[in-house]
Amino acid sequence: MVFFQLVGTCIEFWTMQAVQTRLGIAGLALLTLAIVGVRARHPRLAWWSAGLFFLLTLQLQT
Repeated sequence: MVFFQLVGTCIEFWTMQAVQTRLGIAGLALLTLAIVGVRARHPRLAWWSAGLFFLLTLQLQT
């Protein structure tokens, strides 16, 4: 069980590093809010932040 938590934490860390490099601080903040919303079981926060994160990634691709 501890192994899977450690692997999950590493994946989350590297994902956040990649997001910060590509999307900047706004992308990092939105991804963090989405994760916090899911972990806190607050669906409105999770959906709004995930939606805004998705729109930010679309904006950077164009």
